[in-house]
Amino acid sequence: MFLIKYFILSTIFLLSLFANVQLNIPKDVVRGEALLFSIEITGNDIVFPDFKTIDSYVVQEVSSSTSTNIINSKITKKIKKIYSLYPTKDFVFPDLKFVVDGKEYFSKQQKIVLKDPKKTISSNFELSLKADVNELYVNENFILTLIFKYKKNTNIVDLSFEKPNFDNFWYKQLDDSKQYEEGDFIIQELKFLLFPLKSGILKINPLKINAHIIETNNSFSFFSNATSSVKIYSNDLEFNVKDLPSNVNLIGKFNIKTEVNKLRINQGEAVSFKLVINGYGNVDDIKDIKLDLKNATVYENKPIIKTKYEDEKYKGTYTKVFSIIPNKSITIPRISLEYFDKELNKVVLKQSNEISIEVLETKIEKQTKILQKPSSKIEQKEVIKTIEKVSTKDRIIFFLLGLLVGILILGLYFYVIKYKNKNKSIETSLLKKVKKSKNKDELLKILAVYINIDSSLDKLIFKLEEKKDIKLLKKDIIIKIKELKL
Repeated sequence: MFLIKYFILSTIFLLSLFANVQLNIPKDVVRGEALLFSIEITGNDIVFPDFKTIDSYVVQEVSSSTSTNIINSKITKKIKKIYSLYPTKDFVFPDLKFVVDGKEYFSKQQKIVLKDPKKTISSNFELSLKADVNELYVNENFILTLIFKYKKNTNIVDLSFEKPNFDNFWYKQLDDSKQYEEGDFIIQELKFLLFPLKSGILKINPLKINAHIIETNNSFSFFSNATSSVKIYSNDLEFNVKDLPSNVNLIGKFNIKTEVNKLRINQGEAVSFKLVINGYGNVDDIKDIKLDLKNATVYENKPIIKTKYEDEKYKGTYTKVFSIIPNKSITIPRISLEYFDKELNKVVLKQSNEISIEVLETKIEKQTKILQKPSSKIEQKEVIKTIEKVSTKDRIIFFLLGLLVGILILGLYFYVIKYKNKNKSIETSLLKKVKKSKNKDELLKILAVYINIDSSLDKLIFKLEEKKDIKLLKKDIIIKIKELKL
């Protein structure tokens, strides 16, 4: 324990500018960890250095404390502040200016050297990293095991495992942790699933555990045992990562299949097309698959990817469902999937089957009525002309009757005119638009929003797409709109 204290003290510069200013800076800093330095000033009128960055590194205030001292009836205050920054390379800590009770003090520049962490060697602790491979391909998964062992009689108050930062690796922690005893040691294991993201020599830096230990032989504590903080580092690991063959980003073994809910449909109906890819490997890297079909409208859902680690393999399923509305009979092409099979040491191509969808065209049969005139014989009739004399009274009666018939005909004429005008005034806006349409495209745009309202109207709309001369069909559509009162 004395050696540990001596090592800690030897790694800190205690710079006393004067009795009333102290600057504590660590001599060595572990790469990737925070550099903590403190400033302690005693006086009445105190001005701390105004800095937000040091050598482009952001400085953050970790803590601040103030205390008051009375010496020979003189009251002074002591302010202590602790700061942190995260350097990424060696740098020079600059000189700082302090003002205490009107006097200026300056610190000296110091070079800060970053050191890589080294595996902790101790008879009480051991932290190790182990991997099942050291040569692999980009996107090939492997298991990294973290093993921490410590003696049973070690007075550990608290253990904290810092979250790892696996640079150039995608990773996830597995629910496969365990704890067991081995001789005088208690052993804990954590497992991680890793995927290298690029080729080359990739390195996993040492991981760290912070342990707080009770010091039973501490002579400075009378009523309770003091604790000390110990940093425990693991070993590092290196991997030789090779590129996959060009244009391939999957490695493992996969299968692909497709299915539809119907092979024959009526015009306007939809087909549900389901795509499933399953296997083991880097399932999460399967690219989003699209369908580009002519003569069809395609709607797609987001793919669903489910994964699990089972039987020492990373298994998963990629599922995507499409809704297809074909205009006519179509063929859904093969879906291709390429991956690198490490066992066969070659690129494998898997394809789904083609699926043909038949669209049944609904034929509209027009019944034509043939009017046949019954054969008739022309019979000769003898016409006998009789000449009758009309009296004045009869003429007056005929005149009045004619006048009455004329009035009735005139009234009927005005009634018909009024009825037509009334019909025109109540004519719907849809009918007006249909009647005013000049070509097929304009008529289709008007009727597109009325699809699936009535099957007979849908047939007329689908038939409209096929015909060039739309005059007769337009009349049928107008009649149908009037029937449906649209």
